[in-house]
Amino acid sequence: MNQNPYKMIAMDLDGTLLSPDGSITPRVVKAIERAVQSGLRICFATGRNYTECRTILQTVNHYDTAVFVGGAVVMDTRQRVTIHKTLMGEQLAAEVAEYLESMDQVVLALQEHEASEVDYLITDERHLNEPTRLWLEMNRKVRKVPSVARHSHRHTMRLSICAHPEDVAKLEVQLRNRFGERILCHALKVTAYDVEVLEVFDPAVNKWQGILKVAQKYGILPQQIVAVGDDVNDLPMIKNAALGVAMGNAHSDVKTAAKRVIGSNHQDGLAEFLEMLVDSHTIQPCSDNDNDAAA
Repeated sequence: MNQNPYKMIAMDLDGTLLSPDGSITPRVVKAIERAVQSGLRICFATGRNYTECRTILQTVNHYDTAVFVGGAVVMDTRQRVTIHKTLMGEQLAAEVAEYLESMDQVVLALQEHEASEVDYLITDERHLNEPTRLWLEMNRKVRKVPSVARHSHRHTMRLSICAHPEDVAKLEVQLRNRFGERILCHALKVTAYDVEVLEVFDPAVNKWQGILKVAQKYGILPQQIVAVGDDVNDLPMIKNAALGVAMGNAHSDVKTAAKRVIGSNHQDGLAEFLEMLVDSHTIQPCSDNDNDAAA
């Protein structure tokens, strides 16, 4: 057995837990159940917000502390209590939204649900492109406002746009040149819906920082964490975890950064990896009592 056997696995959802069509296979559900029973703590780490994950949590029947909105939110999903959140600065969010709207983009502002009573605010004064129209079909609870830039950003966690790949690539470069280290900016492809999204956060936000807060809660060390993902927003956790694992369908940069590449999400790659991890006995039993011990 390893000197520091793994106690927690942080896993992405889209492109990792989810199949290309957005479903969860029975084998993945069973593998997660078996991993939890063996003592492994499962921490979901996703760019989605909580409301966008409720059906997924129900399907796998696993409710634990999880990381949402790319690391901006850490939440106890069983108690539905937010443990940590990182908002964008109000002035910064307004500036970024204004810049994107000046480029004729429909801006999506993800705000705290309790504050806005919707998942997203969306610009109503700009042309609705096809990628954004497709995105809106994913059962999002949105509210149109004349201009996101002119709206209050007291509760904004993330700004984003949906666009064609060539437009996303161009805007990503322009945002980096204009705002520099004031923002965290990356482009993601939502394969299940063939949509590309450009996301902007406070620079302190990433999945690894959220995962560390979960680990601290349960007295788990960084060298006891496995992280599995597929896209560029997974890079911080892939690079910093004791074992960074890339899906077979992962972005090339993620595969380069990972210590191990497994099967793709259309081959039950995650399930196969979890089964191997349990069978190899590199898991140290982990219970809620660990939190008391850490305290």
